[in-house]
Amino acid sequence: MSMFDEDVRRAGTNCVKWDGREKIFGREDAIPLWVADMDFRSPGCVKRALLERVEHGVFGYPFDMTGAKQIVCEWEKKRHGLNIENEMVLFSPGVVDSLYFAVQAFSEKGDSVALQPPVYGPFLHAIEDTGRKPFFNPLKLSGGKWRMDLNQLEDGLKQGVKLLLLCSPHNPVGRIWTREELTEVSALCRRYGCRIVTDEIHADFELPGNRHIPMLNIDPEAICFVSSTKTFNLAGLRCSSMLFGKGEDRDTMDRLMNSIGIGEINILGVLAQSTAYAEGAPWLDELLLYLDETRRTVEIEMAEKMPSVGVSRLEGTYLMWLDMKCFGMSQRELEEFIVKEAGVALSSGTSFCPHGEGFMRMNIATPRKNVLIAIDRMSVAFKKISTL
Repeated sequence: MSMFDEDVRRAGTNCVKWDGREKIFGREDAIPLWVADMDFRSPGCVKRALLERVEHGVFGYPFDMTGAKQIVCEWEKKRHGLNIENEMVLFSPGVVDSLYFAVQAFSEKGDSVALQPPVYGPFLHAIEDTGRKPFFNPLKLSGGKWRMDLNQLEDGLKQGVKLLLLCSPHNPVGRIWTREELTEVSALCRRYGCRIVTDEIHADFELPGNRHIPMLNIDPEAICFVSSTKTFNLAGLRCSSMLFGKGEDRDTMDRLMNSIGIGEINILGVLAQSTAYAEGAPWLDELLLYLDETRRTVEIEMAEKMPSVGVSRLEGTYLMWLDMKCFGMSQRELEEFIVKEAGVALSSGTSFCPHGEGFMRMNIATPRKNVLIAIDRMSVAFKKISTL
């Protein structure tokens, strides 16, 4: 057995994924394969570092983050080939926070900001909540693969889109954009003076055979957000990193964050991040192999038991995008059926902005047996209605 097969009891630990089932889905025994955190213990090195720090017993204000920023730079260089200096790094509580900050720092109220649905819901929230206008540049499914529609994006750029929020790797469709794709979208945006902000929180989830390319390696004017919290399952510790190619952009962001009172970082969060980046690579390498095997298993099981469901090929992240339009249900009917009849909690496609209707997202970062039981339950439930 892999260490990732361990059944870690999370119910009763005040975690939304497990303890929120009754309130959110109306069924506390549903298998939770929805919100994007993992059911795996974080690396042992992180636990040891935190225990040692907690034993000290004093948790005052942190002083110098230079070393912590340098560790981020070393991780990005070693893992993704990105050369960046530590003075071009800012810390933020989280990537969602950073999306809100970026929209405010690099556009004005009333400006159009592009996003590529189906995409992580907070992209749209960050645009609308700050008084900007969304320009939807939907992804296209072509030849069984999701792709960017650059012709339609250019229409928006001609109309004055100021900012593109890019998800790379993409949540929920699981694509890792190629160098060629990133180069094309960068050249197009630069032609029209549109800035690119990339959410690269899933950058470290490169399944075997795929390679994440940091947008800053393509476009030195891009602004990129990364985080150890997704990679090493540290979300509750609230620590992420913002990477800049231009010093003036870093300064603009720094001023914006200070103006709204975002200053000190979580002292335990930055310790966990630094430790994970410095010592956690072997744990991550083993995790990626485990996730890839689960991905293959899902493809096989779905093809055998639910062959009419479309399963987007997972290149990065641990989130599988399922096309369930074959059942002819409305989105609400589909969501309720899967919970009530199958006892499985998935993320609704419509929570990923427009163009997610008929889809569900499945989180496979859990012991493999949970995923297999969930597929069996859904298969049995849908077979009952297909034979009526």
